[in-house]
Amino acid sequence: MRILGAGRWIGMVGVVVVLSGCTGGSVPADVGLGTGVGPPAAGGPPTVSVSPSRDLVGDGPVLDIAALPFAEPSDAALPAPRRQALQQALDETVRDSTRMPGVTAAVLSPVGGWAGAAGVDGAGTPLVPEMVTDIGSVTKTFTAAEVLLLADQHRLDLDAPASTYLEHPLLARGPTVRQLLSHTSGVPDSFTPDLVDAIDTDPTRSWAAGQVLAYVTDPPNPPGPPVMSYSNSNYLLLGLLIERVTGLTYAGAVRRDLLPGLGERINVQDAETPTGPVAAPNLAGTTTVPDGQFLPNRSWASAAGAAGGITADAATLARWGYRLYGGQILPAAATVDLSTPVAPGYGLGTEILEQRWAPTGGVIGHHGGLPGYATVLLVNPQRRLAIAVLVPGDPGPTIDTLAKRLLTLMRA
Repeated sequence: MRILGAGRWIGMVGVVVVLSGCTGGSVPADVGLGTGVGPPAAGGPPTVSVSPSRDLVGDGPVLDIAALPFAEPSDAALPAPRRQALQQALDETVRDSTRMPGVTAAVLSPVGGWAGAAGVDGAGTPLVPEMVTDIGSVTKTFTAAEVLLLADQHRLDLDAPASTYLEHPLLARGPTVRQLLSHTSGVPDSFTPDLVDAIDTDPTRSWAAGQVLAYVTDPPNPPGPPVMSYSNSNYLLLGLLIERVTGLTYAGAVRRDLLPGLGERINVQDAETPTGPVAAPNLAGTTTVPDGQFLPNRSWASAAGAAGGITADAATLARWGYRLYGGQILPAAATVDLSTPVAPGYGLGTEILEQRWAPTGGVIGHHGGLPGYATVLLVNPQRRLAIAVLVPGDPGPTIDTLAKRLLTLMRA
């Protein structure tokens, strides 16, 4: 989920993590998905038809357009036994883990929801479900949604060169907007050791995307799938493109187009400060220092920008995932486009995760991480189920193990 070097951060999310533990791999061809509509399990969401995603690049979306939009999620609480089982999973994970001193999580479905917390944040404060963290590269799902919304409005063409809308030296080899979205642009990542040193030098600095992109030292490679090279630069460029097309700041465009209906517990840093209560970052092993205002500080929040600067609590993030992949943010065809593989395991701002993870259907979403925080957003389309797990710290693979357990409990 992250690239670490000598105990320091040298990037945000540097690879696509497949929840089986593979890295950047394709979906196994031998794992099928359900194709029928079935009754809900006791206390669980109804199943719906989804299309299988095979290991051929671009071969079929995970989402079935006929299954969209999802029904509105229920604001009712899940049955008490299920809530107790979900909370027990958090408590036991924190108790047994040496790398996860605390966690918040939420589940949302048409039959009810749940949010819970266990352990402490980076300051030793007991966590509560409402605490917000930076969600790292889960921000990319918002940036991708904004771009697809502009495409649906005929304000840009996903298959046109990105340089049609934005002049920048990193676009000189002609990558398309779609190639930026899918990390097949060939544009190198700007999050180098030199940039990390500069970010950590002044925790109160506000970085512009152009200043971050200036740290790209390698020349762009030729664009095109199926080669995927995960690069945060792609999404910083998309943030600039959004600003050029809309005439608004990135934060202004996202706030206007995507955030209505999600409540007030989500913010776009560093144009907005996080809405408390806030989970303090756990920065052990990093050179990052908190500033007490942004997460983990203004320097990292602004440098991450359209690639990783949004903050949210678990319940709000789960609602975002449900609405996005449930066809309530974008038209159905554009929603399907998000989860259609361009490169193995990745669509447009969307990780297409191992099918073995969910025998009742594929899992889509994204991982995220900045110094002091880790996040997983999962949506199981066939069961119309969204799960968000937020950790103030660097839990390693434990975060995926916990997310998988929550998914399994929702199938029980």
